[in-house]
Amino acid sequence: MATELKSSKYRCPQCGAGDFSVTTTQWRCDACGQAFACASGIPRLFVEARLGSQDRKLRDTFYDGLFGRLYQVMMPAIVMPVRPLAMSWPYWIAYGVVVAVLLGLVVGLVDALASGAFALAGLLAAALALAGWLLSRQRYLLHLMWVAVPAWLSLSRKPYAPPESFAQVHERVLAPLRSAGRRLQVLDVSTGSCNSLYKHGWMDLDADYTAIDLSETMLKQGSDMMSAAGVPVDLVLGDAMELPFQTDSFDVVLSYGAVNGLTDPSKAIAEMARVAKPGGVLLFLDEQIYDAATAVERAYFMKVLSSHNVIHRCPVETFPPELTDVRVSQVYQFYYICTARKAA
Repeated sequence: MATELKSSKYRCPQCGAGDFSVTTTQWRCDACGQAFACASGIPRLFVEARLGSQDRKLRDTFYDGLFGRLYQVMMPAIVMPVRPLAMSWPYWIAYGVVVAVLLGLVVGLVDALASGAFALAGLLAAALALAGWLLSRQRYLLHLMWVAVPAWLSLSRKPYAPPESFAQVHERVLAPLRSAGRRLQVLDVSTGSCNSLYKHGWMDLDADYTAIDLSETMLKQGSDMMSAAGVPVDLVLGDAMELPFQTDSFDVVLSYGAVNGLTDPSKAIAEMARVAKPGGVLLFLDEQIYDAATAVERAYFMKVLSSHNVIHRCPVETFPPELTDVRVSQVYQFYYICTARKAA
């Protein structure tokens, strides 16, 4: 039996109407009749044909691929050169094992060829070819193999002290929200595993939470995590460049690590501004290299951290005019946080 959603916070990606007939398997727009299938009960509120090419590529080959399926392992491995050794040492051990195995295969192949053990040489060559094929499919891992140690050594020489830290930026935004005196509406765009939504203070608010992502693989992880934590959240599969929400719906709009990699970052930011309420807050984080970076740090940034991005810095010059009080804080060597407010 269908449930009727009348004038909801959602809007139809096809016609923009806000009334839906909802079941566990599909949402149907009452205005245009377009049906949107559900995945494990989560509505897929986007039009596949209108997705940006970069967004479709990242979803299909990255987030719904090896990286997304192993996200809890892959993401810490990629950022191990910039994390404290106390946090990253298991990944350095794994990295050392992988390097040792690859070097062992090369040495073994040379020895086998020199000694005429051609059957063994064939096996070792096949193993190396397989490793090379896997690394070529995930080029950021291939580059990580050679740049991780030099980048870590370079970064270790000069600890970074940001003008405004990650925690300070969040406290600046969160403090007035905690005393808002009303139930807030919080949206996390490209939420992935919901990790950032859960961990960075947003759970301290008196709020209803909505999280959207294009990847079913990532959003399923987010659903599992928030369910295990006992946090109610409305999950939506959708396009960051055509958010399926009504204008002026959210007090807070967040995004962690997604804007720079979208087909049109400026359009995504304009959409985040559209769905924010007048006076609402935007906060998003992504990659941007700090001014004092060395050559090897820049190589690590471009070849690994920012390799999938279409832009490599905060695109403040393209912000819509309704965004005010814009502040870009370089919180880490390779990451910025941008905060802004929608004009009341």
